Amino acid sequence: MTDALRGAYRVMRTIRAVADRVGTGDPGEEALAVGVCLHLDERDAIAGTHRQHSRRIAKGVDVRAVVAEVRKHRRPVAADALGGVPLLICGAAIAAQQRDTGGVGVAFLGDCPTTTLEALNLASAWHLPAIFVTEDPGYADRVAGLGVPGVVVDGSDFFAVHEAAGEAVGRARDGGGPTLIEAGFPRHVEDCLQRFRTRVTDSGELREQVLDAIDAEVARLVEDSVAAPEPALPDLETGVYVTY
Repeated sequence: MTDALRGAYRVMRTIRAVADRVGTGDPGEEALAVGVCLHLDERDAIAGTHRQHSRRIAKGVDVRAVVAEVRKHRRPVAADALGGVPLLICGAAIAAQQRDTGGVGVAFLGDCPTTTLEALNLASAWHLPAIFVTEDPGYADRVAGLGVPGVVVDGSDFFAVHEAAGEAVGRARDGGGPTLIEAGFPRHVEDCLQRFRTRVTDSGELREQVLDAIDAEVARLVEDSVAAPEPALPDLETGVYVTY
């Protein structure tokens, strides 16, 4: 258990360090990205907006590759148009269902685009292994009429997100169909990284020194990634598409 907690904190700290260092991303939502993606593996697909490099890091994309992309273009470019994200994930879920891989598709939506209800209706009708993660308030109630479970969770609480996502992923893998997770971010709550630190140190599961050491290791990794030389011109034509 302590290894899993160290791993979760390392990924959250890495996401925050990248956002702070290169000035992109969505600081404060590390718990949401990691809490969901820790349940995923190579069978699964995710999609999100251009701002959400955190989801790619949480899914396992190499940090150096993410930083190199941002440095080259001054923004993350490997992204999907927001309106297409819900339907893209339906496509991934259909593929997993037809191939019987046990895979799931996860759409990180932020504020829901107009195609969200269309995608949810499709996922419900076809019983797709799809999970829709939104920050748009009230959506968990709206999907009840579609027969889709809607779960409201504090998006800044890693443990709450991880539990809700685990249930949703398990349901999807077992043929139970889609789930919508509505992640709220209450004002005036403790930063998600500090909340994690407080919880695991108060419980005695991890010591402050262990977390401080992870902070230092991550800082070195990100600085090394930023300092890496630009890729050679021929390299820019390889690895254009990456699966994660």
